[in-house]
Amino acid sequence: MCLTIPAKVVSVENSCAGLPVKRITIRDSKGEKTINALPADIRAGDWVLYASDMAVEKISEDDAREILELLEPKRYIDISRLDSAFLEILKACHTRELRREEIIRLLCIGDDAETNALLSEANTIRQARLRDFFCIHGIIEFSNHCVRNCLYCGLRRDSKDIRRYRMAPDEIVNSVYDAVNRRGYKLIVLQSGDDFFYTDDMLCGIIRKIKEKCRVFIFMSVGERSRASYEKMKDAGANGVLFRFETSNKALYSSIHPGQSHDERIALLREMKKMGYFIATGFLIGLPGQTVEDIADDIITTKSIGANMVSVGPFIPSDITPLALHPAGSAAMTLKVTAVSRLLMPKAKIPVTTALETIENEEGRRLGLSSGANSLMFNLTPEKYRDDYRIYPNKYHGKEEFWEKYGLYKEEISYKMLERKMFEAFESFEV
Repeated sequence: MCLTIPAKVVSVENSCAGLPVKRITIRDSKGEKTINALPADIRAGDWVLYASDMAVEKISEDDAREILELLEPKRYIDISRLDSAFLEILKACHTRELRREEIIRLLCIGDDAETNALLSEANTIRQARLRDFFCIHGIIEFSNHCVRNCLYCGLRRDSKDIRRYRMAPDEIVNSVYDAVNRRGYKLIVLQSGDDFFYTDDMLCGIIRKIKEKCRVFIFMSVGERSRASYEKMKDAGANGVLFRFETSNKALYSSIHPGQSHDERIALLREMKKMGYFIATGFLIGLPGQTVEDIADDIITTKSIGANMVSVGPFIPSDITPLALHPAGSAAMTLKVTAVSRLLMPKAKIPVTTALETIENEEGRRLGLSSGANSLMFNLTPEKYRDDYRIYPNKYHGKEEFWEKYGLYKEEISYKMLERKMFEAFESFEV
């Protein structure tokens, strides 16, 4: 559920007979503290992963060093090289809302020293407001059929060179059951194209069956459906929605979403918020004709909607779409957008998107997590379907076993940890 920064055990108190936990003193980059420990065989000199005031797992020193290398960036910031106006913007984010022109200034950074300072500030805010929790969630792509014809998406209706599939309801439920009860996931996104083969009753039945079998948060990512549809799914037990608005520029939206309304999409997101959904939304970086001003407006729109999770990633061209020859979005801009989003929304969940990982591979995860992001979304789609969910080609998969090993716990404490973090994020973004 959450991977945390490792700590070294300094000392272990004598445990009282019959007590299930020990008291230990640990040391990490922030100093020493005394916490409880679940593992019974902890000794001084061991390394542990801990959450809040509880050590939940003992790990090897080698793995601890690898996690520290991944999650704790070593950036040297030479403040003397930084522009005074830039520094004032970074200071201002702690006391007031940044203005549009200030957001644009941060997005236009080209200097390495300023870039490092921006990313470092975002990471510092993430540590201060969310502590060292890096959450791991799963996504199951249960259908690649879609009635829409969006120009950038490989699942678009007119894509012919694609093998279509639909998972049966029981197959979806069983996949979630395996992810939760065997592997330890506590939040699962169910994603498809806009596929109305799955009726409201079918989707609600799937949600109910999952909730009967698993203690898990369910996010629905099934595209534009009616308000009534989303109300039914909420009543069935859905906790959140993943529903990007893609761009705040109405003309750009219309050009890449033929037959769809930008106003209606934003209105639906606001309605979902009123229903009590945990809102995951965001936009693409690098769309044709997109400007830095557009991206600044995208960040502002994300915040104004009351997003609890900010989902932003670079556009990646698909060879079976009209935008096949358009260049991919910038990884550097994606990191700046991640950092600025953290400055504006200090308690939001911000995942490292698969698109960033596809451009940068494993380095994309490290860069994203050290620039203000605090979660990962792993693909749990059954192997026989995975390659056919071709929104864009060559989606990155790698090293999930390592992250799962130390970031997923089957114990009840892990569900409670996620429940608390989700509540904090929800409370922080009421509109």
